[in-house]
Amino acid sequence: MNEKRRFCFGIPDEEFIRGKVPMTKEEIRVIALSKLQLEEDSVILDVGAGTGSISIECALLARNGKVYAVEVVEEGVELLNKNMEKFQVTNILPIQGMAPEAFEGIDKVDRIIIGGSRGNIGEILQWADEHLNPKGIVVANFITIENLYTFLQALKEKDYEYECTQVTIAKSRIVKDITMMQGLNPVFVVNAWKAENFNKISSK
Repeated sequence: MNEKRRFCFGIPDEEFIRGKVPMTKEEIRVIALSKLQLEEDSVILDVGAGTGSISIECALLARNGKVYAVEVVEEGVELLNKNMEKFQVTNILPIQGMAPEAFEGIDKVDRIIIGGSRGNIGEILQWADEHLNPKGIVVANFITIENLYTFLQALKEKDYEYECTQVTIAKSRIVKDITMMQGLNPVFVVNAWKAENFNKISSK
């Protein structure tokens, strides 16, 4: 008898069906999800969804909401569909294409998570300006300083408030009979919002 397994916040990496497409690691995923501040009915746009690890977790947390998962690589979309089946989630809409052109047909969203922009971060933020609901939040993950700098400059140009967190993680590994710590590449997690939208709502 097959029983539906319940997964908690922060699904272990090994639970996902993976290929050659990059996947946001568990520890970074947990931090990014906490910055999104999801609600049960949130509508989320996942840009650069990859294997779908963040999309899957968003869908499980926002059970009455919806996730648009945009990925340009065909293998990534295939893996996303396999993971949707494995985790039995039905509130994800996979979209293969380049951002922001692939956003056509998407109306308003509450949250945007960016794992990859293919150099189109300015255009993605312009789309966010027009489609992000009041009190909406944008979260982005970066591993290079150059991409982080480009994103922060774009946020300033669009009058976003933001917070940047550098995450440095080391994980244990066994070498013969001793335990050593192996460091992973640092990751920058940025969460951004339009202060004017928050102020307008809080003043009512």
